[in-house]
Amino acid sequence: MKRFLIILSVFTFLGLGFLLPTKTSAASQGIQISPINYSYEISPGKSTNAQFIISNVTDQPMSFILETENFSSVSDAGAPSFGGTDEQELGVTTLKDWINIAVADKEGTIAPGDNRMISFTIDIPIGADPGGHYAALFAKQITKTPEGKSVLGVQNRVGALVLVTVPGEVSKTASISSFTYTKFFWKDPAEFAMTVKNTGSIHYDSEAKATLTSLLGKTSEVNLGTHTIIPSFSRSYAGTWAKKYPFGYYKISATATDGSGKLVTVNGSLWAVPIMIVIPAIVLLAIIIWFIIYLRRHLKFQ
Repeated sequence: MKRFLIILSVFTFLGLGFLLPTKTSAASQGIQISPINYSYEISPGKSTNAQFIISNVTDQPMSFILETENFSSVSDAGAPSFGGTDEQELGVTTLKDWINIAVADKEGTIAPGDNRMISFTIDIPIGADPGGHYAALFAKQITKTPEGKSVLGVQNRVGALVLVTVPGEVSKTASISSFTYTKFFWKDPAEFAMTVKNTGSIHYDSEAKATLTSLLGKTSEVNLGTHTIIPSFSRSYAGTWAKKYPFGYYKISATATDGSGKLVTVNGSLWAVPIMIVIPAIVLLAIIIWFIIYLRRHLKFQ
């Protein structure tokens, strides 16, 4: 009996030891940059000064280097891709070449939990093409050996987008590439999706919406969102219509604004026949038909 109690006590103690919380140290890792967006209109031959802050959110000293890259593409969701190794014609410069950072600031080390402010200028050359120019400033965390050499491996990189418009003869047009929606509305919500393409030469904010008009003239509006669109690329918009028990035929007018505020429009229509109305109506109709048949079979009218 004593042996059993001793063994039980040992296992109980060990079990409690596993259940009790223990101290752990989990150092946060990474690099941060702020702000993450810049938008300017700069004439040829002019410059603009700006700053951003790099933060070390680790518990160790962090080395970094700065890089600039042009946009190569933008997804329909607005996520840019970058082409830092794209070849360009001799003598032709792009926005990444117009962003200038002091050599002393292009790399360095930041203490744990500390910040560092970096200044840069955007110098637009004489003869720069009018329209939109797009690039990103990247701060990349690197690891160095005691001798100061960079170590290859997985590296964290964060960026800030730089959108520059060079004034001149520019185009601000847009087109609606696609518009899909719920054509037969049985139960809410009805879903709407639109793709808008920037067919102009500068970026702008485009607002999209869908307006539904019933046969009685009553209207409902669905906000599909507002997005910044880069020239030659598209953005996806989406929204839902959650009107309670709509019924009947609705005309749809879907619009998106271009860079000048003008509307681009597509049209459509849908039938709203909600189940919550249809099923009781069918049941009621069935009862009426049954009642009429019953009367004709069991009663004789004179």
